[in-house]
Amino acid sequence: MRRPLIAAGLLTMLYGILGAMLDAEVNLLGVIVFGAALLVLHDGVFLPLVAGAGALMRRLVPPGWHAAVRLAAIVDLAVTVVALPLVLGFGRDAGNPTVLPRPYGKGLLLILIVTTVVVVAGRKGSERFRRRGRR
Repeated sequence: MRRPLIAAGLLTMLYGILGAMLDAEVNLLGVIVFGAALLVLHDGVFLPLVAGAGALMRRLVPPGWHAAVRLAAIVDLAVTVVALPLVLGFGRDAGNPTVLPRPYGKGLLLILIVTTVVVVAGRKGSERFRRRGRR
């Protein structure tokens, strides 16, 4: 599975690079600065946080629950990355006052709790189902 994922990632990057190079309206210096900032943030902030969370999880979570908790953490991280800028009010200005006009922090917290419970319960349930089928 690793080779097809690497190939898909390389093809996606090639598509993006070619699109940026062939488009006359793209500011190549801005793209390079954005890419460098993204690389620094990923390797300097995100990667150490994920590695630390994984180490903490291995210490606090029983071994049988590692896969389920890891999956729930990935789902919750994806939801948070998409929703948090809106919850914090980024994008709200005089020209667009309708972006989340009410406080949605409680809603995001509720969604994170529900997704964690559903993912962990679903993962553990599917593991039990597969084990039952092997006997």
